Amino acid sequence: MLNTMIPRHYMPMVPTAFFLQVKGMGRPRGFEMLPDFFNLAEQRILLAAALQKLNSSESRHVRKRQKAFEKQRKPLGEASSIQDMFLPDDHYTFEQGHYDNVIHGYREMHVSSWPVEENLGLSLIFDRLQEIYPSQDTQTHLLHLSSTGKILPHVDNVEASGSWILGISLGAERIMHMESTEDPQDTFDTLLPSGSVYIQRDAVRFGYKHSILFKGEFRGLNVGGGQRLSMMVRDRKPPIAL
Repeated sequence: MLNTMIPRHYMPMVPTAFFLQVKGMGRPRGFEMLPDFFNLAEQRILLAAALQKLNSSESRHVRKRQKAFEKQRKPLGEASSIQDMFLPDDHYTFEQGHYDNVIHGYREMHVSSWPVEENLGLSLIFDRLQEIYPSQDTQTHLLHLSSTGKILPHVDNVEASGSWILGISLGAERIMHMESTEDPQDTFDTLLPSGSVYIQRDAVRFGYKHSILFKGEFRGLNVGGGQRLSMMVRDRKPPIAL
C-alpha cells in the first residue's frame, strides 16, 4: 500500500472505505484513495488555474463568449458550489471523440508550468501535493469532461507511461470503475468526490482497465452528470539505456 506517502496531518473526514466498492479479489495493492485531500478553498484555486490554462487554447470567438457570460453572471461567493465555477457546456469546445475513441465529451491539455510565482496559494497547494508523489520527475495532463462526458474502459499506453499515476478530481462526482485484465469478475468502483486524490501504481496501473462513468449507482446513490476536471500527474518513463 501507499500509506507511507500520506502526510501525517492528513485525516479524512469520511472513512476511506466508504469510497470503495470491491468485488472479486478485493482492493488490490498499489491503489490509494484520499477522499478529501483538498478543502473547498484549495479546490477553487486549483480549478481556476486549470480552467484558465484550458481556456487559453480556445478560439477568440469562444473566449469572447466566455468573457461576456462571466460579465453578466453574479459573482461567486464563499458559499458557492465548486460546480458553479464551470460555465455552461456550450461555452467550451468539447471534443466528441478521442483519437482512440476512448474519451467522449472532453477538453484536454498537457501542462508544463503553473503561475506559482503569482499565486502563493497555488504554490502552497503544489508543495503539499508533491509530498505524496512516489517520485519527482513528472508530467501533468488536464482533462475536462462535459456534463455528459465519459471515459470508456481502457489500459493506458505502457510505452508512454511510467509506473504510477495520481488523479485529482474537481467538480461533479463520478464513479471510476476498475476491472482486472485477467479476470472480469475482479472489479472495484471508486467514488471520486471533488477535492479527492487517488494514486495507482505498479500492477494496478497496467493490470486493470479503468473507466469514468457518465452515470451509475454507488452504495444506493445515483451518481453522475455534471462537468468535472481531472488533473493527472504521471511519472516520466525512464529513458532506455543504450
